[in-house]
Amino acid sequence: MTRTRRFLGGVSLGYLSLGLATVVGLWLTPFLLGRIGTHDYGLWLITTQILGYLMLMDLGVVALAPRETAYATGRVIQGEQDQVAETFARFRAIVRWQVIPTAIACAMAWWAVASQWPELRWPLGTILTAFLIAFPFRLYQATLQGLQDLPYLGKLQLAAWVSGSAVTIGLVFASAGLAALAAGWVVTQVVTVLGCALRLRQRYATLWNAPPAAPSIGEARELFGRSGWVSLSQIGYVFLNGSDVLVLGAILGPAATVPYACTAKLITVLANHPQLLMQSAAPAMSEMRTSASRAQLTRVAIALMRAMLILSGAVACLVLAINEPFVDWWVGPHQFAGPGLTILLLAGMLVRHVATTLIYALFSFGHERRLSLTMVSDGVVVIIVTGVLASFTTLGLASAALGSLAGVLLVTLPVCGVALARELEITVGELALSLRGWAIRFAAAAMIISVGARLIDADGFAALVIAAITVAIVYGALMWPLALEDPLGGYVRSVADSMAGFVGARREPAVEPRV
Repeated sequence: MTRTRRFLGGVSLGYLSLGLATVVGLWLTPFLLGRIGTHDYGLWLITTQILGYLMLMDLGVVALAPRETAYATGRVIQGEQDQVAETFARFRAIVRWQVIPTAIACAMAWWAVASQWPELRWPLGTILTAFLIAFPFRLYQATLQGLQDLPYLGKLQLAAWVSGSAVTIGLVFASAGLAALAAGWVVTQVVTVLGCALRLRQRYATLWNAPPAAPSIGEARELFGRSGWVSLSQIGYVFLNGSDVLVLGAILGPAATVPYACTAKLITVLANHPQLLMQSAAPAMSEMRTSASRAQLTRVAIALMRAMLILSGAVACLVLAINEPFVDWWVGPHQFAGPGLTILLLAGMLVRHVATTLIYALFSFGHERRLSLTMVSDGVVVIIVTGVLASFTTLGLASAALGSLAGVLLVTLPVCGVALARELEITVGELALSLRGWAIRFAAAAMIISVGARLIDADGFAALVIAAITVAIVYGALMWPLALEDPLGGYVRSVADSMAGFVGARREPAVEPRV
């Protein structure tokens, strides 16, 4: 099987899992709220973010394993010595060192959380025990990723998710409460670990049977040195994406996190799609770093920024139009935290998408250290501002949205904007002015859609679909001319021509713009 087929197989199954998880998750949320209550569901949201912090205990080692495994595999293809098994054995020895400090961290987390929320004592204890047991075995999945066994991992991920969801739903029907959620999470981890172990043992026996390798202090120091920046980026990511519910829950109470999560749900689900554009373009940007001129790189960076913001603006306009009726239809009007919070969350999403384009471009230029420090600094600002506002003001749930805006506006946007402008050899003003056309059109679209949403009551699923189609037509009519302008226009025409060829409507072969 070629790399392309492995990649497409893994991506296809990944999107299938994402689609199923989204659909079932939308059904599961009101189901759980009705069965276990708002307070217990809020406790579960807090628990999931605690696990995100505990994942940091591997210090980036497991995150580094796929890349190192892939490097070793590539050397074999080039005819060099096969060191794949040795790489696996070295990582296996190092992750075992991390079990004891992880156990201490789990015990401290259990003590701190259980003392504040006694009802989490047994569910959290079960989860943390399973987490500790599975912690070193996460290397199996990371190794399979490095070996590009993506179709199998996609199937396994789907099977684990289905198994865990089935256990959760069954136990909730049996009135198990929080224990049902804990059991479902544990089953998901068990299926994943056992499936990865079985795959390694049966298909990659050389790795499975690799003799124990005791890395020297120097080798361990070198590996931790390379994983350190990865770990720092992970810390920043958790600060940015895994702290809002935790901080709000600690200050305002678990029940307060549920309206926040429900109001932000549509934004959270849809905001990932524009980011896929930058993830796909990152390898090409890295290649152009050594093969293209600064002028060409500038055009591509601005084109990607415009494309991502066009998609991000579409998400913002859609959520602006239907978020309140969507939450009303989904979980009930009492779980909607208000249009003010929606607007703040959308503003944060838009600004963070701008920052994402800067981050990916800088990563392609090799600014890993700068980005790691920036993400951590951004995350620290987010946590501090959120905590201060939630504790000493009456802003309530809006504190988290304002904290996120403060982090990106005060740290990431200025730091990364200045750095990228320097790399592209343009001024910060020129970089900002490249967004002027989009900003004017987005403001017009948002105003029209906001007025229309106030005049039309989108009550029910059919009305939500009609509203979404209307938003797409209005936004598309305003943004399509901008999408056809340079530097993005050449790429849009190429994609449109290729799509026309797919359905048999193209007369001439498409030629992608050369950069």
